[in-house]
Amino acid sequence: MSPLSVVDLLATARAGLLRLDPHRAQRAWQAGAVLVDIRPAAQRADEGEVPGAMLVERNVLEWRFDPASDAPLPLASYDLHVIVLCSEGYTSSLAAAALQQVGVRRATDVIGGFQAWRAAGLPITAGGGTRPALALVPEPAGAPDDRDGLDLAVDTDQRRAVVEGREMDLTRLEFDLLAHLVAAPDRVHTRSALLTTLWDGRHGGSRTVDVHVHRLRSKLGDRTGRALQTVRGVGYRWSPRAARSA
Repeated sequence: MSPLSVVDLLATARAGLLRLDPHRAQRAWQAGAVLVDIRPAAQRADEGEVPGAMLVERNVLEWRFDPASDAPLPLASYDLHVIVLCSEGYTSSLAAAALQQVGVRRATDVIGGFQAWRAAGLPITAGGGTRPALALVPEPAGAPDDRDGLDLAVDTDQRRAVVEGREMDLTRLEFDLLAHLVAAPDRVHTRSALLTTLWDGRHGGSRTVDVHVHRLRSKLGDRTGRALQTVRGVGYRWSPRAARSA
């Protein structure tokens, strides 16, 4: 078989994508799609970020969005509308085509990438500090250690959570919410971002998130529940230090 040039490879990838310009991508995101920034941390620190976009670096993208992988995100689905964002819209096309190859048929990307998003005047944060990207396999959340001091273990493979020696009785969404929060300690998650990520943006308003957080906090117990903090007017974060110092 004759090798393809990178230009041919890119053209082949894009032939199967319904690519979106930045404004159409933003509207699709607001309507329930998932916007995924695959740029490495150094590039995001230099260029800036899209507030609320999910951060999954390119080297783990397929593992996180293929429901049949060993480490899928809770929201992973073959029907999920995934919009991939890179710096200029080249790597994102190849990445979106790879997602389609593993069955995520509605995967696509942003024409012109982050540079075009910024040029269109859409919301960004300045370069500098960066949020943590989602790793291939989330670190076990809260085995008792010096790092967080909490007696909490979350097993995403078996979908079990154990707090202070007792297994928690969680609904599917309660478990997904807990796993999502503890995978990124001290990161603030807006209500709208949680709705988009865990509810696919189509099930209720911010009150839905508040109700699930209240129930989850109650099931975590007085001490561990303090780690699930409310950020007034914004959303929630998982802060083990808050529970440890309480």
